[in-house]
Amino acid sequence: MIYNERVVLITEKEVDDFLGSKKVKVKSQPIPCMRGMLTNAEQMGLFGKYDLAAFKLHLQGIHRYFSSVVFDGQERLIKGKTYHKNSTVIYL
Repeated sequence: MIYNERVVLITEKEVDDFLGSKKVKVKSQPIPCMRGMLTNAEQMGLFGKYDLAAFKLHLQGIHRYFSSVVFDGQERLIKGKTYHKNSTVIYL
């Protein structure tokens, strides 16, 4: 696999403030990833329709506890995650 693209993972953390607690977004360093297309079965299983704009990202290693990603300069919400052996697959 060729990991020639980069993604930034965003986690939400609760920080104590003067008036209580608030959520703060913490960005990670750019992580190497590979962009792949979804199969027809994955599209119907995740989205319930065929969407040509949907794709998946393969990351090396297990990454947990993130709520969104920044890919190609846009913050994107995650539709699903899968962990396979020593890699993470994010469906966007």
